[in-house]
Parts: sequence; C-alpha cells; structure tokens
Amino acid sequence: MSMSFIVACENGNRKIAELLLANHEADVKYTDERGRTALHYAAHRGYLDLVKQLVEAGATIDYEDQRGETPFYFALLQKQKQTALYLLEQGAKTDINDFAGNSLLHLVAVSGQFEMLQKLIEKGLDVNAVNNEAETPLLIASAYKNKQAVEELLKHGANIEASTKAGDTALILAIRNNSLPVIETLLKAGADVNHANDRGETALLIAAIAGSRVITKLLIDHNADVTTVSKEGVSPIWYACAHNQKEMVAMFLDNGLDVNYSKPGTNGDDMGSYLDWLESTNGGAASDNGYNLSGKQYGGETLLHVAAKNGHLAMIRMLLEKGADVNKQDESGNTALHYAASNGKKDIVTELLQKGADANIVNVKDQRAIDYANVKGFNEITALLLKYGPQATQPAQITDAAAETPPDAPAGGMASKKQALLDIKELLDAGILSQDEFDAEKKKILGN
Repeated sequence: MSMSFIVACENGNRKIAELLLANHEADVKYTDERGRTALHYAAHRGYLDLVKQLVEAGATIDYEDQRGETPFYFALLQKQKQTALYLLEQGAKTDINDFAGNSLLHLVAVSGQFEMLQKLIEKGLDVNAVNNEAETPLLIASAYKNKQAVEELLKHGANIEASTKAGDTALILAIRNNSLPVIETLLKAGADVNHANDRGETALLIAAIAGSRVITKLLIDHNADVTTVSKEGVSPIWYACAHNQKEMVAMFLDNGLDVNYSKPGTNGDDMGSYLDWLESTNGGAASDNGYNLSGKQYGGETLLHVAAKNGHLAMIRMLLEKGADVNKQDESGNTALHYAASNGKKDIVTELLQKGADANIVNVKDQRAIDYANVKGFNEITALLLKYGPQATQPAQITDAAAETPPDAPAGGMASKKQALLDIKELLDAGILSQDEFDAEKKKILGN
C-alpha cells in the first residue's frame, strides 16, 4: 500500500491518499527506490493541502533523498511558493546543498523567486556560498537575467568580483546573456569593467564579438579599455575592424581612440624576397610563396591596414574620412596599399590611390605594392599602380642585364638584379614579352 500511496501523492489523487491515511494503510515515511517520500512528490507538485496532511500525519519534513534533496528543496525547485512558505513555517531546514553543491540560494537565483530569496537571506544563508563549479548565487542570478535577485544579493554583501572557474564575473556572464538591466545594475554597483577572464577576454571584447552596440556604448561610457588584448591576440577594436563592424569602430573613434592607433606587438617579418620568388618560379607561374600578406600580422598595423587586409571598402572610406594616414607603414614597412594589392582588391587599391596612397613606398624587403600584384597575377591592379607611379610614363626597355647596372655599382649586385627582374616581369605581365623571352632574360640576369 505504501508504494501506491506515494503514487497517489505524486499524481495528486487526494481522495485516495486521504482514505489511505485515514485508515492507517499508508506509511508516510516510506521511500521509493530513489529515497523519496510521499511528501517529496506532493511538495514537488505543489499540492499544499496534501502536504499539510502528510506533515500532520508525521512525515519527516527534512528527509533527504539519494541526491540530498528535501521536500522543501523540491518546492523551491518547482517554484511552488505557497508550499515552500508552509514548509519553511514548519521549520524546514535551509542550510542544505544538492549533489552539485548548490545551496537553496543558488536554486532561487536561477528561478528568480524574489520573496523566497529574501526569506532565505533572513535565515542566514551565505550570499557568497559557492557550488561545485565555484559559482555564487550572484553569478547564477546574473547569468539567468534576474535583476531583482542581483540587487538583493548585492544589498546583502555579495562579492561583485567573484568569478567562475573560467574567470567570468557577474558582469561578463550578464553580457554573454545580453541582459542590459543586469549589466546596468552591476556597473552602477561598481563592477570592474576591465576585468579579464582566464582567456584574457574582457566585458568589452565579449560585447564587441556579440555585435551589441548598446552594451558596447554603455561599457565605453564606464571607461572600458578598447585596446586590451586577449590571450589569443584579439581586442575589441581590432575585432570590430576585422569583422567590418563599421558603426562600432566609429563609436570607438568618436570616444577618443586615435584613428591611426597601431598594434604594439610584433610577430616578426618573414616575407620572402622578390628575387627568391623569381628563382623558385617554374615558367613564371605566380606563386604565393612569401607574397601572401593576408594572413600575416605585424606590429604597427593600424585600423586602415586591418581593413585593407580584410577587404572592407566601406570601413576604409570611413577611416580615411576620419583622418587615417593612407601611407602609414607597419613594422614590416607595408602600407594599406601593399595589403590591398596582395589580396587583389582592385576597388580598395583604387580608393587608396585616389586618396593619395604612394605606390612607390617600399617595405623592409624593398618591395612595392606593385611587386605583390605582379607575383599574384593581378594585371588590372598592376596597371593601376603603374598609372599612379612616376615610372608609368616610360615603359622599361629590354637590354643586357650588365648594361642596366650603373657604372659605380658592383656587377651583378642584388639591387640591380631585382630591378632588372622587376622590369622584365612588368613587360611579361603587359604582354610585351613572351614566356620564352622572359625565361631567357631571367636566366641572363640570374647568371651574372
């Protein structure tokens, strides 16, 4: 009969449960295979009248099942407010934890039961208790967007800078869950806007990645650092620029960021030289060996460099309108024009040239933007660069390589060879030389 009695309580069959109790045919302390009593199930369902009858019949209020959960825990779990209040009045134990280490405050922080949260705090529960994942009730309430719970926990001394095992604070969790009211509450309470988690991610970076302009603006207004870099080398400003978030970049600039701000770090310079490429090419076929700049990162890169590398024309126009230096070089000596030419972005090359980009600036390998266009076979870009460069007026003439060397220069010098190779490559690309003629001239130059 006792198992039938549990089933009756679980299903809310009050009449059957009452008959069994009245005829002493049920043991209110009987447990099923999970260690649960009839009171557990009645509380879970919120059957208050049945709960009262069971308590009056001698049911153990604080009996814990195999997971350490009591009838009071069940009532809170299912947000059965009236049942929970009754059990609390009957002296239900509050300082319990479930198998995951959650206190009852953690439980109501998830569900947002404000009145029960207040009563549990009044009972003396620790607002900074941590579960097995190092989460406090404040962290839980912030993640679940429960503003009232967040305010009440802070009011009673919750640690606003407590963090999860991953280093996420309440502010970061609120941003991950796009909860503006909670974010505003935490910032007003003094949350550290520049705290970085274990991956080096700040609240602003997370907001930028999510593309939330409202939250980003709010964080900037609270002095968030737009240049902080995560352990993976990502920062809010560079992420926004690389992902063509034009409005967000404009917001950063409007709030004081220098349009020519550059990356402080450096990954070195490993570009292959033009001569190396020509010596390794087979039949003049274009090769990316050392001439693909799109995946390379160098210290000193500006927003304009990043926009050019990623092919964002609208971003480039906006940056130039705001005063970006079109000819600024990064630590490798590359300008935005180098990157645009290397990536075959004719529209960007055109925009940069029209805004005063110098096609004759060389990088640390003595290479101009046109070298990259030539190697990659971007003939239209080559033509554009020749048009804007001072050498465009006179086509180079094919002569013996030795005759190209100035009298005071050492015969076969690297600089003269590179220039001679550049000249014949331009003629090949222009269709003036055949492939066989190019190969013959290249052999002469490299043989000196």
